[in-house]
Amino acid sequence: MKIKPLFIVILLTTFSFVQAQEYTFGVKGGINFNNIGELYHYGDASGLGINVTPNDDTVFPAEKEMGFQFGAFGMIAFDKFFIRPEVIYVSSKNNYPLALKTANWTSTKIDIPILFGYKIYDPVSLYLGPSFSSISDMKLEGVENDPNYPFIFKKSSTSINAGIMAEFGRFGIDLRYQYGITKVAEQRVNINRGIYGTNIADLLEYNPSQIQLSVHINIIKINGDGGHRIKSGWRGGNRGCLH
Repeated sequence: MKIKPLFIVILLTTFSFVQAQEYTFGVKGGINFNNIGELYHYGDASGLGINVTPNDDTVFPAEKEMGFQFGAFGMIAFDKFFIRPEVIYVSSKNNYPLALKTANWTSTKIDIPILFGYKIYDPVSLYLGPSFSSISDMKLEGVENDPNYPFIFKKSSTSINAGIMAEFGRFGIDLRYQYGITKVAEQRVNINRGIYGTNIADLLEYNPSQIQLSVHINIIKINGDGGHRIKSGWRGGNRGCLH
């Protein structure tokens, strides 16, 4: 994870608390669809594949499967502008439909997006911001434990998020696109030929991307004057406070 840029963003976010008009804390969860790179299968003629299926070199694109995410967020509002830091657990799925059997790809990570948004009109907001990820696990079914071709992955990455959000009272819905700034490098893997048909393959370089659809609930709101309330949505509903 990029510690220095993340520290700077968190410092600016913390400083902004002094001037904020309203603070919101809540939880969220939803589904995602992930994009990863293609798998290049080496056929017999390449000299790398032996008795493989298919015999020719073949590119297998990754197919999308539905993953999920859940987490918590805070939002610091300045009239129509806001800053929204989040902490999200993300589980993503894809698969490669190899000739004999589909190989499933999975990944889990913790995302820390820092989003900067603007409420264009009630109840819709647009936002943009970086996300810093700590990747805890990544697997591809069928990969052999081969010291010559180890399956490795970076433990951290950075991406950019852009999305649209609508809130209705305490509840909201959020659609975002996440594009990976950190490239995933090409690597060679050894796959169980007898089960999947592929022996030696290259996972081609790519910039990961993801579409996330989430719903959220605002649990606590605190006004800039120190009052707090739990009911109603951001900037909507009863303005009364409980002191």
